Order: sequence, then C-alpha cells, then structure tokens
Amino acid sequence: MIEIDGSMMEGGGQLLRMAITYSVVRSTPVKVRNVRGGRDPPGLRPQHLTTLKAVAEICRARVKGLSIGSREVEFHPGPPRGGSYLFDIGTAGSISLLLQCVAPILTFADSESRLRVIGGTATDMSPPVTTLERVVWEAFRAMGFNGNLKILREGFYPRGGGIVEVQIYPIEELKPIVVDPPRKVTRIRGISICGRLPSHVAERQARSAMAVLREAGYEGEVEYKALEGSEEPLSPGSYISLWAETVPKTFLGADSLGKRGKPAERVGAEAAESLVDQLRLGAGVDLHTADNLIIWCSLAEGESVFTTSRLTLHTETAIELAKLLAGSEFKVEGERGSIARIRCKGVGLNA
Repeated sequence: MIEIDGSMMEGGGQLLRMAITYSVVRSTPVKVRNVRGGRDPPGLRPQHLTTLKAVAEICRARVKGLSIGSREVEFHPGPPRGGSYLFDIGTAGSISLLLQCVAPILTFADSESRLRVIGGTATDMSPPVTTLERVVWEAFRAMGFNGNLKILREGFYPRGGGIVEVQIYPIEELKPIVVDPPRKVTRIRGISICGRLPSHVAERQARSAMAVLREAGYEGEVEYKALEGSEEPLSPGSYISLWAETVPKTFLGADSLGKRGKPAERVGAEAAESLVDQLRLGAGVDLHTADNLIIWCSLAEGESVFTTSRLTLHTETAIELAKLLAGSEFKVEGERGSIARIRCKGVGLNA
C-alpha cells in the first residue's frame, strides 16, 4: 500500500482524486492521510465523497473513511468495469472534477461505459463542462482517448441539478502527446450561456468577449444562448467558454463564470483577456488543461512534450504524484507562474 500526505503542495481535492485514479489503473491500494489538509474546512466534502463512491462502484473497491469530514481514506481497488452508471453529486459540486477522476479509469475498463452525472456544470475552481469537452478532452483524444459528453441541463450554484451524459470506450493504450507552439490562430470560437436570467446577459457576455478579441487582432465567433424549457437550470447562472483554433493544433481555452454583482461585460472580457494573454505567450496548452494532462501523459507509451502558458501549483502537484504513483519521469523547464515546457516519459500502461 502507498501512503500519501493529502496536505502536500496544493493540499486539496486534486491529490485525493489523482491518488484514487492511480490506485485503480495501477491496481495498487492507497491510503491518503490529511485529506484536503490545505483547505478550510479539511476532510471530505460532498463533492469528494460522491467521487469516491463513484470510483468504488466502478471497481468494486473496499474503502475506509467514506464519510463527510473524514481526514483519512484507505482504498483497495478491483479491476474497473464498464457499464451504465448514475452519479448524483447532490449539490452544485463540479461534474468536471468528478470526470477528471473517472475518465482515465473507464478508459482502461473492460467494456464501454455510459454515465449520467448530476451536479454543477459551471462552478468555481473548475472548468465548465463545455471547456472540458471542447479543450481538455480534445487533448485527451489526441492521445487516443475515445469519449464524448452531452450537456442535457446546465447546473449552477446553489442547487446544481445539471445533467451530463457521457460515453467512454476502452482502449488498449495511450499515445504520447506532442504539442508544438501555434504558428497561426485561424479563429477563436466560444459559447456564452445564461439561464433564469434576462436573455441579454448571454448576449452581452459574448459581445464583450468579441470586442476584446477584435482589439487584439483575432477573428472570432461566439454563440450566445438563453436556456429555456427543459434546458432551463434549477438556479440562475451564466458563463462563457472560449477556445482557439490554430495551426498546428493546440489546446488553448479560457472561461469565466457569472456571479451576483459581476457585470456581464466583465464576464466576457475576463475570458477573452485570459485567452489573448495565453496566445501571446506562444504556448500550446493552457494552464488548466496542463494539469489535467499530467496523469494521461504519465500513463502513455513514449514521451509527451508540451508548453503550458503558466506553470501552476496544481500542475506541479500533479507531476509529483505522477512520479510517486506511476513511476513516470518528468523534466520541467520554467518557473511557477511563468510559461514552462514539460516533458514526460510515460509508463505505457496497457489495458
């Protein structure tokens, strides 16, 4: 059994999710102490409890510490099984973060998986599900990942209730990913969403983002939509998600979440400014996609190489866990908070 200090480095839920993912795909029991030791309050929250239960169901794991507030979790996995699953977070907890943990596991399951996940689709401290599909999973697909998702209903704080359907097909092994800097930005695309709010909120977010993009010299196309009928969320909310289309292909996106008292114009501009800043750096992978990629690169066959627009503590934490739990090798050129080039020699996991 491998023991992990859940307060190390980033000290949040990412450590727990990654440890559990590696536990399953590497068929190795793990014990995580000081769960979320860097957070206030520490310990398991509903979001993390649902994720643990989901993974335990997928691999018929024996688990100790499955309770809200638990500071220690012991996980003994079985082999991952495909099939049909329903996971309800029960709050506006992030669907994206649950899928961050589950997707690599189901990629090495014994058969196709179909999931219905209920929770938050656009929440603080995680990418909206739209960004996950349009940017993060696009990077995974370049490595051989075979999965797709569909948002049936958006879910915002506080009630959540978003519904996402997911299909993941198993593969034999992952290919390494090599992302060169973009030579040309052909177009920036995006979508602006609002629900249970005046329809002009989505339009204003989109127009503000387009203004920033045009000023920076980029062509863009941002759709906007006010959700109604069966698509209407349980709680009011809005967000915008943007992504770049480049030559050669890169994985660069940015998003922004609407909040009470935050003008729609600020929401749109915030996402566009973030994307423009990252494009100017010449990186091939945005700062959030980078930390998501680490676990996949560590399991792939061969060497992955990419430049991220900003090396974050989340990415550094992911790298340290990948070294410890997968045995993969990394070389990082760059400092935290700056553009960085990451090389990873993966372990070549086979299904």
